[in-house]
Amino acid sequence: MAALGMKKIFVSALICAPLLMTGCTTASEPSAKPLTPGASSFSDYLVGQYAVRHRQMRDAADFLSSVKSSEDLPTTLDNNLDRQLFTILAGEGRISEAAQIAKRLKQDNLMSHVLLIVDHVAQGQMKSAYELAETLSSKGLGAYVKPLVHAWLIAGEKGVDAALKSMDGFKEQKGLEALYHLHSGLLNQYGERFEEAEKHYKLASVGPNGMSLRLAELYGTLLVKQNRLAEAEKVYQDYSLAHPDSLYIQAMRDELESGVLATRTELSIKDGIAETLFGLSSSLRSHSTRQAGLIMGRLALHIKADFPIAQILVAEILETDGRFLDANAVYNTIPKTNPFSWSARLRMALNLDDISRSDEAIDVLEEMVAQHPERLEGLMTLGDVLRHRDHFDKAQAVYAQAIDLIGQGIGRHHWNLFYSRAITLERLKRWDEAEPLFLKALELEPNQPFVLNYLGYSWIEIGRNMDKAQKMIEEAVAQRPRDGYIVDSLGWVLYRIGEYEKAVVHLERAVELQASDPVINDHLGDAYWKVGRNREARFQWYRARSLNPEKDVLEKIEEKIKNGLIEE
Repeated sequence: MAALGMKKIFVSALICAPLLMTGCTTASEPSAKPLTPGASSFSDYLVGQYAVRHRQMRDAADFLSSVKSSEDLPTTLDNNLDRQLFTILAGEGRISEAAQIAKRLKQDNLMSHVLLIVDHVAQGQMKSAYELAETLSSKGLGAYVKPLVHAWLIAGEKGVDAALKSMDGFKEQKGLEALYHLHSGLLNQYGERFEEAEKHYKLASVGPNGMSLRLAELYGTLLVKQNRLAEAEKVYQDYSLAHPDSLYIQAMRDELESGVLATRTELSIKDGIAETLFGLSSSLRSHSTRQAGLIMGRLALHIKADFPIAQILVAEILETDGRFLDANAVYNTIPKTNPFSWSARLRMALNLDDISRSDEAIDVLEEMVAQHPERLEGLMTLGDVLRHRDHFDKAQAVYAQAIDLIGQGIGRHHWNLFYSRAITLERLKRWDEAEPLFLKALELEPNQPFVLNYLGYSWIEIGRNMDKAQKMIEEAVAQRPRDGYIVDSLGWVLYRIGEYEKAVVHLERAVELQASDPVINDHLGDAYWKVGRNREARFQWYRARSLNPEKDVLEKIEEKIKNGLIEE
């Protein structure tokens, strides 16, 4: 009977797992409650693993934590679950819970060792944190973590000179010069050795990448500390000129202007360790190390909750993982009074749009534009969301407002604004208004592949400037050979000038690259028909019809399926 009961639990969990968020309903249960942890260790384990696979990490943490509390858990499963649950809890920012597991994993898991150090720091237990850091491994990722975390704890225990000396070996490592100088600058700033700090910040900016956003902020903070406000503004202005599309530098300039930055010039040991963790999180955010990057970011916030640029980084990592609502929850922790909130709210709106909650996204953006009609990025983002949801008339009006806002200050980086408005006007069949805007976008950013493609394709469709259109599209393909839409344009221009065999080659490639687009499949069907491959042509038209084409395209496809391609 026990075996039969266990089997029933197993099957029940498998059935209910896909209904994790809505409950499991059977024929005899017209309305069931959502699943909650605690039914049994097996069902909790299965539901927890299902949640992991579907990136529902909060639920995964709850259900797998319930499994850990079970008294009949096999030893092998217990050990493996420790590692998995630790990673999940730490990634969710549930550091106190993760710390309980970390105590068991410390000796053979670098991340758990780091988490324990950070948890001690967060609780103000600096001496015990220092002692833990003494035994931190220097292998693998530890080669980067230990020298920096250890140095800051040494600064608290033995002073800045000892901390700087402890990093001597670190500065000799090739490729880590900027990181060494950044933390040497911070340590000197902590010790109020401002001249030395400034020297190191300047050295940190030497190299092909120049001054990073975070370095610009730290250097500006140092200058504000010394009441050198004009020089701080110059640092931010220089960064803004080099990165005109950066939203975050504007937030820093707002902090400087409002006086907020002047209240954040004091550095502590906690700040230095949080800075270390933030830097590591930023470096580890790529796909293969994303979870480690997320944990480092969460640890930075465990020490320093009011750390907007780290909050944004954690949210961006969650976005990369497709966890848009979780990202929004992090963005929402930045107070609206903080200048970084503007950028965070823009991202929140885009995330809502990504999960098809576009009406909410538009509401957020319209509120932001009403509050700050002078800010270009609010208008641009609102226009983009409206355009992506086919509200072309509203979108073009918003883009027009943005263009008026620029006035005479048009720069190269504004090409996208003219391009976006041109698209909306073209979709509204207002070509005479759209064409000059496409040309203006190309004037600002010559050889921009998306503009070359869209304008070239539009000319092809109306039978104008065919030679020029072909050259433009060929240039776009040369720049973006794996973009199915652009490759389709080249195939279509060849079709329109009667080069059907060549057109087939490019259109087949376009379908490989963008198989789910109805227009590209339709184009390939037309090309097949022209070269006598009628059966394949009809297959492509059937395929195009199944991909939900727009009404006018669908009508033409239906006609071709019925009667073949009629010569015009």
